[in-house]
Amino acid sequence: MVGGRGAPVLASSWRERILASVTPLEQGVAALDILGSRRLAPNPRRPSRTAAVLVPIMDTDEPAILLTQRARHLPQHGGQISFPGGAAEGADETAVATALREAHEEIGLSPGAVRPIGFLDRIDTISDYRVLPVVGLVAQALEWRLDVREVAEVFMLPLDVALDRSSYQLESFVLDGRRTRIPYLLWEERRIWGATAIMLFNLMRRVERARGAERP
Repeated sequence: MVGGRGAPVLASSWRERILASVTPLEQGVAALDILGSRRLAPNPRRPSRTAAVLVPIMDTDEPAILLTQRARHLPQHGGQISFPGGAAEGADETAVATALREAHEEIGLSPGAVRPIGFLDRIDTISDYRVLPVVGLVAQALEWRLDVREVAEVFMLPLDVALDRSSYQLESFVLDGRRTRIPYLLWEERRIWGATAIMLFNLMRRVERARGAERP
């Protein structure tokens, strides 16, 4: 496939590149970086709540990343683009369990249809969550069963677009007196920004580093 800006970013071994770029599940989360604009505050504090999201990559002939648009009536982040996910609950033994449970509840994605393969870096959000992204491969096209109380629709972002640095733009703003830049991208009249864009940008950078390590 060819990236949305004309640059080839996927090879036949894209699965191997993704596997090489994520932090393996067995390594745990202790070594992961912590991203997010609130980390730039002079005295950042740890968020009081934990959450996990699933970053579902459709493992098909045309690989794509599944994203959702949140229902517009939601009090927090209504109408925004996100990954399936949410807060950890007492019955969740791991962050992977949280991500799989939330994806099943929100879009009807069966946990058995997902192969979790690793983590991206954690993100501290302005809504007081520390979010762990769990990357998983979904091997088949499915019929989604949306919880319309939370999710308005599901759509696919082609993987080559997500992994193409030229897909991203940087938005500048001031936080606690400090100027910072946060990535966002536009796709089919949708604006993907905030924590979701940071996660996608993190995946892209990790794949770039993995590709660089492969070069002699």
